Amino acid sequence: MGDFMLERIAEIQGIGLLHEANGKPHSCSKTTLIYADNGRGKSTLATVLRSVSTNNASLVSACKTIDGTLPPKVILQFENGHKVTFENGAWSEQRPELFVFDADFIGRNVHSGGLVNTDHRKNLLEFALGEAALAARDNVDKSTAEAKTAAEDVQSIQGQLSGHHQGLPLAQFEKLQPVSEIDTKLIELQKRLTAASNVAMIQAKPVPQTIAEPIFDLDNLFAGLALSLNNVHADAESVVKQHIAKLGGKGAESWLSQGRQFGNGSTCPFCDQNISSNDLVKAYQTHFNAAYADLKSKVAALQTKVEVAAAASIVDGFTKSVKVAAAQAEAWSEHLPTQAIVFDASAADSTLTAVRDFMTDLARRKKAAPLESLGSAEDKAKAAMLWDQFLVHIRAANTAIQAASGLIGGYKAQLSTDNAALLQQQIQQLHATKRRHDPAVIGLFTQLATARTDAETAEKTKKAAREHLDTLMTETLGRYQKSINELLAKFGASFTIRGLSANFRGNAPRSEYGLLLRGKEVPLEGGPPSFATALSEGDKRTLAFAFFIACALDDPNLAHRIIVIDDPMCSLDLNRRQYTRTVLKKIRSKASQLIVLAHDPYFLRDLRDALRKEDKASPVELFQLVGAQNNYTDFASLDIDKECESVYSQHHRLLNEFSEGNRGDSRSVAKAIRPMLEGYLHRRFPGLLPKDHLFGKVVVLIRNSLATSPLSHAKNLVDELNEINEYAGQFHHDTNPDGADSVTITAAELKTYVDRALSVVHKGAP
Repeated sequence: MGDFMLERIAEIQGIGLLHEANGKPHSCSKTTLIYADNGRGKSTLATVLRSVSTNNASLVSACKTIDGTLPPKVILQFENGHKVTFENGAWSEQRPELFVFDADFIGRNVHSGGLVNTDHRKNLLEFALGEAALAARDNVDKSTAEAKTAAEDVQSIQGQLSGHHQGLPLAQFEKLQPVSEIDTKLIELQKRLTAASNVAMIQAKPVPQTIAEPIFDLDNLFAGLALSLNNVHADAESVVKQHIAKLGGKGAESWLSQGRQFGNGSTCPFCDQNISSNDLVKAYQTHFNAAYADLKSKVAALQTKVEVAAAASIVDGFTKSVKVAAAQAEAWSEHLPTQAIVFDASAADSTLTAVRDFMTDLARRKKAAPLESLGSAEDKAKAAMLWDQFLVHIRAANTAIQAASGLIGGYKAQLSTDNAALLQQQIQQLHATKRRHDPAVIGLFTQLATARTDAETAEKTKKAAREHLDTLMTETLGRYQKSINELLAKFGASFTIRGLSANFRGNAPRSEYGLLLRGKEVPLEGGPPSFATALSEGDKRTLAFAFFIACALDDPNLAHRIIVIDDPMCSLDLNRRQYTRTVLKKIRSKASQLIVLAHDPYFLRDLRDALRKEDKASPVELFQLVGAQNNYTDFASLDIDKECESVYSQHHRLLNEFSEGNRGDSRSVAKAIRPMLEGYLHRRFPGLLPKDHLFGKVVVLIRNSLATSPLSHAKNLVDELNEINEYAGQFHHDTNPDGADSVTITAAELKTYVDRALSVVHKGAP
């Protein structure tokens, strides 16, 4: 045995149909051929060998027996009795020398469901490169991982920064310069934004208006105080009233006024005496003078004017108006700062009282002496001074109101020019600037600068490693393409591959290639036509097999490889059988060991014969997978020649063995007599005997044949055949439907008819 060889598949349990399979009695040699019907566990066995070759325990775990009671377990015996086991979900060691071609290889490396995807091309490249480029590929993987880690570090820091630069690209965020008094500017902008977003509502808010000043007409009042009349009796009022009192009548004053109308002012209308010097008459002239009456009326109104012009209610009314204006100004405080509007009502009331008292006193004095001119220039100056003192308080409040109104007016004018979207942008920019220069963010940008430098260095290293691997891949794949196309040509394929190369698109390098079919380029994807539609299933499997064989034959370590091939003839055309055997012979001659699993016993038999013919000294072991209890599968010996013999040969062998003393199952022997003779006659007279004729009808055709028919040469057998059929027909339901299975068999009698049937075949005579 070589240093790298599987000596025995000692045990498999709990995996698919191989629930309790014992392979200890069946050894493996340099060439091991394993036969199994479809669905008997052949692919499962290939999966077990693939699993140990890649140390991928999940391949085995995924095949756990559905209704099994035993846990997955494998015992493989390698060179010098060395055991490799699978227990508790893990392999005891990896055996990378196993090189497995099966459906999983095709599905992983070439195509699945007729489609070729990115993973197929990636896996195929790794498979094709082999160990020759392993170091370079590992270097690429390492540098790629390091570059990925470095890039992830950058992304991680950028991720930490992402919460700080919302709505702003990182590059723009990074360049933001610090802004002085940023919080104050933010508050101002926020107020403007709030206002700009509610322009109509704000514009409708009332603006405080200055309050009309109260008016005190000193000129008019002092003009009234200065009023007087000429030729009036100073004591007229007193004298006339005394006289009226003497008269004592209620209508005395009226009577006197009417009587005075009939006088001329010089003589009495009653006695015609001279009255020009009479003081009482003169008093009558003053008392009943219209001008004097008007003067008294005006003087009497002076006090009312004073009380109205300097009424205490003026302060109350102004106070209310100031409160309204102050409230209106306060309503704008959320938009702009306004000074408080105040009115010293108490001081104003005090000064107004002084004005009122001073002027009331003058009015009263005038009323007492209406003919006396009152109100000096000094009195008027004092009254004006007192009124101005009162107006100081009024004007102070109005000044504050006017200031607030001006501020509000300017603010309202600004509202029409502010753009809410632009203000929002400015606010966001300032917030971003504030975040950008937060100490934590500054620290993150420092880390980011370092990470970027590391990532750039790692990327350069990765690029150099890729370039080196690319050189190796170009050389390897060029050689590989040539080998594949040579294999395809010898397989009789009508297509070739072209442009086999590699690229680094994606996360890992992958292969690229196309097909050339009947002079036309066929892409792997897209189309039509494409790989999925242009190639038959046999072509697709042939391509996959060519990939595998080309790689295996190109492997510098092939001498230490165990090549395992599952169903090499599956979906292959019959005209490719011969070259498949040729390829397998070549593999067998170069590899440490060849293991072939197949469901075609004829292919295995022919392969065995071809291998023995080429090298008689090289051992070939054969065994099979067979049904066991509960429809599970077990290992068993295999007589490939017996497995491949025809039904006619089986019947012939069964009769010969019985005739020679190997009694076996007598009923099976009895049932085999008639079909053996039928097979003999069909082979002796091909095409002359209908296949659907029962044995009795066949004998009739021979008996009735003309001398010109080849069948006539068997007429000497007609009686013998009828007699043998009479005996053998008992055991068949078509001729003995009710008792075929109950006929008693005597060994001696059976042997007689067996020998007679064999004599017909061997001698062509009874």
